[in-house]
Amino acid sequence: MTDFTGMNYEVKDDKWYRYKGVAPPKRQSHGMSEDNIESIIKSNNDHQHIWKQKGPYVYCDKGPNEHGKNVGVYKRLQGTAEDGTPILVKI
Repeated sequence: MTDFTGMNYEVKDDKWYRYKGVAPPKRQSHGMSEDNIESIIKSNNDHQHIWKQKGPYVYCDKGPNEHGKNVGVYKRLQGTAEDGTPILVKI
């Protein structure tokens, strides 16, 4: 359906831009495909983790990508287990 401006208002995407009569912004990819994210996850898991703690955050920066998790303020990093998981103790 078009009105006197010639705009097609049945377009489902970017309705606000179509209403204002301007072109929608160029969409940019975030740089990760499903194949790429699988290789990043695999590369994070194929090294020996050395965990460090900074505040409530435990992280490993030994691999190509820094990775970690928030453990909260009531846990302290005691070391790394044989399988590479962090050893956390309650304080």
